[in-house]
Amino acid sequence: YQLNRQLFYNNAENRHTEEYVQASISNRGKKYIWMLRGGMAWNDIRNNVNNGMTDYWQTKASVKDGSILNINSRNKSYRPSVYFYGLHTFSDTKSLDYVFDGYYSRNDYNRFYNEDDESFHSLVKEDYCYVKANANYSMAFSHRNRLAFSLFEFMRISDSEYMGTSTYNQSLHSSETILFADYSQRLGRFFFDINPGLSFLTYRLKGMESINHLTPRLQTRAVYKIDKVQQLQFTFALGNTYPRINTINNVEQQIDPIIILKGNPDMDNSILLNPRLSHTLNLNKFALQTGVSYFYQNHSIISDYYIRDGHLISTFRDDCIYHRPSADISMTYKPSGSLNMKLSGQWIEHLVRGGTEHRSLSSISGSAMVNYYIQDFSFSVSLATPSRDLINSQISRKTYWQYQLSAMWKHGNWAVEANANNLFMMKNNIVDELSAPYYSFKQINQSRSYNQYATLKIVYSFDYGKKTSKT
Repeated sequence: YQLNRQLFYNNAENRHTEEYVQASISNRGKKYIWMLRGGMAWNDIRNNVNNGMTDYWQTKASVKDGSILNINSRNKSYRPSVYFYGLHTFSDTKSLDYVFDGYYSRNDYNRFYNEDDESFHSLVKEDYCYVKANANYSMAFSHRNRLAFSLFEFMRISDSEYMGTSTYNQSLHSSETILFADYSQRLGRFFFDINPGLSFLTYRLKGMESINHLTPRLQTRAVYKIDKVQQLQFTFALGNTYPRINTINNVEQQIDPIIILKGNPDMDNSILLNPRLSHTLNLNKFALQTGVSYFYQNHSIISDYYIRDGHLISTFRDDCIYHRPSADISMTYKPSGSLNMKLSGQWIEHLVRGGTEHRSLSSISGSAMVNYYIQDFSFSVSLATPSRDLINSQISRKTYWQYQLSAMWKHGNWAVEANANNLFMMKNNIVDELSAPYYSFKQINQSRSYNQYATLKIVYSFDYGKKTSKT
């Protein structure tokens, strides 16, 4: 049989609060520079649904009507961080720079789902640590060429305690070391930069053996200057992904009467490939840029669904290949110093092959912007067409028309800015759709922020010190 469920609710409360503080100190000498920065960030996201309604029916027969629905979720975190940068210049042609970037994050994910007399609670407390270390040694030569060596080390440690409907402890340790050699050369109108490398990735999920991946890396760029106003550029990137605990953990969590979430620890790492060719034309008052690109990803992770004991198991699989060819064009016209206009257009084709079903989605979108400046005033008009996208190689998303009118007055330390967004639009929404074996859904998301609203901002800046201001 086919089980259908419809959820609907109004006036959902979505609140996002973010606070941070940071301080830095730096020093500069004749042959060195260093900078140290530390900070603390707090983040709190709340999504609450109260007095919603849920209906169930099998094919045409009603099973349960009018269940009262309440969903309350809260994600909060605090994150101390530290960043250090240093540069040593040994001579006019040789230098060494290095970076240390790291943070610790305590993340609490709390979700409570209640439907009449059934309740499902998901609570995850995660300790997450991230460290990036990088050193670059560069040498410049007399024939307009340059050679550099770069070493990167990334470390990610996630330790999660699952409580609520399921109780479990899970941890994921991953480390990636990347070595690059970078050579660049300029020959007349031609310039190229080739950056080959090698990545060694190792990770281990609690209770399992370590998994290792040795992957080639490449970043390259070639530029040919046709004449004084035209230029051709080709770029190419070859990379890989790293594991995320939410997709590979083997913890099961029941989030509502039907769905059980479950990771898949047997997935492989993805290889990413992205070439692009672009042409640029710059005239006195007119600029044109066109480009074509292609993105490829093997072992693309998608959601997978199957039925077990009357429940829908939502897990993941990696036997898909994702292709995304695209083309874009951008035109800018500046008839005077006070007026400029820009038009942009893009075509994208999403293709997913392998796995459960082949998917294809085409999207053509565009945008326009006009800016006008006169004395202390500036005016702007922008417009964006609806667009379509494929989320996580699987979910089709359709957006809406958007436009904005804005005006700003700035004089001395004072500034006043007024914005009007999507005036006279009242029915804008975002539509997400998924169709897969055993599971399909259609979600229509409406929000006041998608429709007409206006903002007014008044700013006064206090000047203190040399070339320093605070608003």
